[in-house]
Amino acid sequence: MKTDNDAVDLDSFLPTEDSVLEIMSQDGRPTGWKITLAGPSHTKVIAFADAQTRRNLHKAKLIEQAQVNGKKYQAEEKTPDEQRRENTRWVIARILEWTPVKIGGVVHEFSDKAAEDLLIKPEMGWAYLQIAEAINEDKRFTKPSAKP
Repeated sequence: MKTDNDAVDLDSFLPTEDSVLEIMSQDGRPTGWKITLAGPSHTKVIAFADAQTRRNLHKAKLIEQAQVNGKKYQAEEKTPDEQRRENTRWVIARILEWTPVKIGGVVHEFSDKAAEDLLIKPEMGWAYLQIAEAINEDKRFTKPSAKP
């Protein structure tokens, strides 16, 4: 009979709920802009992924229906701006909050809308890239004590 002492404890290997990223300037200096990113199992991330999956399933259903009925499927056309916004929303789905930042005399408090409006701008690409890279760093969302 197995006991609790025989069980391998994997708790320390589960992802964290969040992680704080400090955005660095283009020359590598800390900017003071700290962004709290949601871990992969955070409810905000799961809700976004579920919504994306529903859209993809709906699209697959429309394609299948068109094929079954012998019709051509008319793919949706996206503008470059629409595609950029879609990509930006993926990043925003992982942002929980940030320290307010001032750009051009305007203070930007965090909201999903404010994040989209700010991060869609080409001149903010340097910050967008850091956020996207941080989201893809598995170790960022791994507890420090996780050792085999």
